[in-house]
Amino acid sequence: MSFHVFFSMSVGLSCPLMVPKGKLAEILRHVQWVEAELGYKTEQYRDNPKHWKTTAPKEGVSDETYCETAEAHNDYVRSLYDDFGKWSKEPSEDGEIITPDDAKQFWHGLQTINVPLSRWTKEYFKARMDALYETMRGRDAEGVSFDAKPLTIEQASAVITLFDQYLDDHDIRLEVPKGYDSLYSSDDYAWCDKCGAVHWDDVDYEIKRCRKKGGCSLRRDYPPEKD
Repeated sequence: MSFHVFFSMSVGLSCPLMVPKGKLAEILRHVQWVEAELGYKTEQYRDNPKHWKTTAPKEGVSDETYCETAEAHNDYVRSLYDDFGKWSKEPSEDGEIITPDDAKQFWHGLQTINVPLSRWTKEYFKARMDALYETMRGRDAEGVSFDAKPLTIEQASAVITLFDQYLDDHDIRLEVPKGYDSLYSSDDYAWCDKCGAVHWDDVDYEIKRCRKKGGCSLRRDYPPEKD
């Protein structure tokens, strides 16, 4: 596996960058929003670039706010990294210039935020498992590449099930429903003792077509409506 570090190993812009108008103000607003939501403070040692003292939130910040802010921020950082790469090759027309000195105002705020497992919400857990599943299926997710032959749907699903027993404190029971290639929680599928997870949208269809020996538990638990 390989992990993209985005801005983490950099100290700023090496040269001016032509970006769309308003982008500098947007970036500054974003960093200020994160700092206000989570109570982050910056510090600077001598001539070194300033940085956040910690990415742990201030006291009183809920798990929901912590996770939602981290998720939005990390998405923003990855998107901005891609945009900077694009604009370095094809400068934005009729835009504005962000100079290296301008970048010093916000570069510290381009650090990604890692939320400790103890504070994961249900939604944050689902998002992390989605990214893990995508990576194992050979589709880069959140800067992580599998760097190996992709796992099959069944194999990737089995790994998620293995992780579930240790990480799923919210009991959402992630599965890949029959015929799908993405994760769903137990609210989104029914369970068949012959076919496994079946998405609710497909239950009626599976009841009608299932010919497995011993009968279909879906037919028993969710009998089809009579015409």
